[in-house]
Amino acid sequence: MKNSIIKASSRIITAILSFIISCLGVIGVNLNREWPVSETVESNVNTGNTVIDTDAQYQTLRGFGASACWWGKDVGTWDNAEDVLALLYDDQKGIGLNIFRYNLGAGSVGDENMYVEYNRTESFLKEDGTLDFTADAAAQNTLAIAKEIAGDDLRVCLFANSPPVSLTKNGKAYSAPVKNDSAPYECNIAPENFEAYADYLYACAEYFLEKGYRVVDISAMNEPQYAWRAWYNADGSFSCNQEGCHYEPQDALELLQVLIDKFDRSKVDKLGCKVSMFESGEIQGQWSVPANYIDFLLGVNKDDFFYNRNIRNYFDTISTHSYWSSAETKQQAADYLNANYSNYDIACTEYCQMLNDWNTGVHDYFEQHGATNGLGIDFGLAMANVIMDDLTILNAVEWNWWTGCSYGVYTDGLVYLDRNDHTNLTTSKRLWCLGNFSKFIDEGAVRIACSSGVDALRSAAFVNPDGETIIVYLNGTDSALTTVLPDITENGYTVHVTDATRDLEQIEMTGKQIEIPAKSVVTVVVDSESGNIFDTVC
Repeated sequence: MKNSIIKASSRIITAILSFIISCLGVIGVNLNREWPVSETVESNVNTGNTVIDTDAQYQTLRGFGASACWWGKDVGTWDNAEDVLALLYDDQKGIGLNIFRYNLGAGSVGDENMYVEYNRTESFLKEDGTLDFTADAAAQNTLAIAKEIAGDDLRVCLFANSPPVSLTKNGKAYSAPVKNDSAPYECNIAPENFEAYADYLYACAEYFLEKGYRVVDISAMNEPQYAWRAWYNADGSFSCNQEGCHYEPQDALELLQVLIDKFDRSKVDKLGCKVSMFESGEIQGQWSVPANYIDFLLGVNKDDFFYNRNIRNYFDTISTHSYWSSAETKQQAADYLNANYSNYDIACTEYCQMLNDWNTGVHDYFEQHGATNGLGIDFGLAMANVIMDDLTILNAVEWNWWTGCSYGVYTDGLVYLDRNDHTNLTTSKRLWCLGNFSKFIDEGAVRIACSSGVDALRSAAFVNPDGETIIVYLNGTDSALTTVLPDITENGYTVHVTDATRDLEQIEMTGKQIEIPAKSVVTVVVDSESGNIFDTVC
């Protein structure tokens, strides 16, 4: 009898606790997800042997991608558009990206204050409030070609740098200029238009889903911590360079409340499309501006547990850009997130090598030589280092480069285009170094603990859903380095090299010892049928 009472009481208490957790939300009351530490891998120092531990499992990968800002509206009209998209999305001719970031333009086309005409966009929302999905036809065609090449599983993110101009306060895709640069930043969309903005984003998601695209994300706020306002010129006119919108944390919270009400449990939600919380311009630790936004949106307010409950319950991912962040900064961010919001995944949704970012790994070159396309291997290796940091420090579930293609002279493209000769396609080493990850690591792959056993040789390992094991090595030194692989049956693996002269070239290598060339990224692909050697610690 006593045992029955105890069991019944236990069930009642469990039910009450479950109800409380359901009401309050589990985010903000940290679940303390702990990432494993492999003593076998951690102790593998200067042995010259690669060690992996499949028992130490980390994030599950969603994939790798790039945005089509703003080249998609050009390439979609070209006769050789397939050749361009193949470099990005074909896993044979190119690097096999599986994420396409489609820009929902705000309608700045015709705005001469936006001094870079190339950055002006069309919008599906017209001034009279009607929707016209025949707009942005070339960019839509670019997306269609990418899907044809990559297949139906292509992940599509729809992201907006600014709300449509018909919904903004000043009728522009950026904030108005100010006489005093220290003036407070201002959100360019009024709260009374949040509902209309949510309706618009929902209509866009619904449209692309009905077209057969696998839309997985809709992102309404891009780098909300920045001002995104125009500036005055000497003659009294004003200019800006691209679309953007600032949101204070309170603005972000109120907009997300509206978006969640619109999207949660809706038709598009059931088809797999979720709202992104916001895309931070950088990632930093506690007391930083990005942390302030995260705490405001996800932290439990002791005075009102229910205020942001739906936000805490809805989201499972924090999205960030990799700008302005060193490995040390990212470790601080990881420590802060693991201590407070460890049950959130981290998605790295944008990065390029900006001239004024000290953390690029190539800033010294910019200091000496100025702007460049950065086509060489040093720029590819610098990007690969950032990818390694994001995957191994932040446990990022996806990684995206800023813009797949570019014109002119700047380190923001994977492929460089020529307006006068569309067949003149120039690839950067960044493209191929990214391919050492994207071409071989599949959606659903799980990162596992790995060490090369060589101090100067970075490594990361993954197990694909089909059982393939992928090991990526990064050698940034001027000398070749060697490491001994775990026991592998003869001819049970392939090696793919990107260096100064090779682009994902498959090279012949047998035996357990492999050489990683100087200044290279090397991917070792171990077939799933090679004896299942990675089922245990090696």
